[in-house]
Amino acid sequence: MLEKCLVVDDHEMIRETIAIMAKSLGFKEAVMAIDGADAISKLYHERPSMIITDLQMEPIDGLEMLRLVRSGRYGLPHDIPIIILTANAAEHVIAQCIAFDVDAFLVKPVNRHSLESRINQLTQQAKPKKTVEHYFSMYQQDPAKSTAFQVNGTVAFSEEDLKEIDALLHDHQAAQAKPDFTESAPVVEEAAEPDKHHNRKEFIKWQDRFTVGNDELDASNRELLNIINDTYDLIVNHHEGHEFDDVSKRFQHYVKQHFFTEENLLAERQYPRLKVHKDIHDRLRKQADFVILKCQADPSFYKTDFFRLLRFWWVKHVVQEDTKYKSVFD
Repeated sequence: MLEKCLVVDDHEMIRETIAIMAKSLGFKEAVMAIDGADAISKLYHERPSMIITDLQMEPIDGLEMLRLVRSGRYGLPHDIPIIILTANAAEHVIAQCIAFDVDAFLVKPVNRHSLESRINQLTQQAKPKKTVEHYFSMYQQDPAKSTAFQVNGTVAFSEEDLKEIDALLHDHQAAQAKPDFTESAPVVEEAAEPDKHHNRKEFIKWQDRFTVGNDELDASNRELLNIINDTYDLIVNHHEGHEFDDVSKRFQHYVKQHFFTEENLLAERQYPRLKVHKDIHDRLRKQADFVILKCQADPSFYKTDFFRLLRFWWVKHVVQEDTKYKSVFD
């Protein structure tokens, strides 16, 4: 993947700086293009192994270039990894990029550390791509007219989901002193005082009722609880978006490791709802992927969509769904 990088930006200094950084991070060669039209020509003739492109350009911008590439137009390699650079992009534009399976976002101005993080992310595991026919069908339908929650059928929250989340989750100031995690009215409990060991404010405290009957899985869910509380602490202390990167990486690690461990343990115990549980996991993965990409494009979403996802995940999945298999570990 680190053979040749195509850097696309209409500002000469920016594209040259990114090209220099890309080469310093391991690319043998960096090809540059001044806009999406130039990039398509360079992609066809130079055959790079990765594209790093700005979003706002003329006559062909980064989104339209992504759509053309994924649709396999002009014989372009439709599955090439693509990183899009953003600066104040509209939410519906971000959603369109995600619908066409952009691999990662990077907020401008770009620094070497953040670029290295995205490149490492893609060299370790590039995002799976669908068929050319799938993307071309989307392209013909002009998905720019879709909404952020209706693109491609695989995004985080439908309108019904959003209504359910709003009903389930309320602001921490309205949390009840004695939460009742029932099927009909789950709530979350705010800790009365900051954690003395970490000098942070907590959103949820661990309680015995959260146990799923297995020490390894309980330990994993405690880490999720730490991620939720650390995110809450960053929000209430008015930290900036880039400071959420660590909790985002921890959350992605939790999802990967927890699902793998949990599914294997439940298979060993012949859990009767395992197929249903795996289906839920698949949907949660898609939710997480969508929200994390949105946060890469605009870190302000960490304070809204990301924290909303974490709370929804805890209440609807860990507390209401995971505790259902507790008896298999008795």
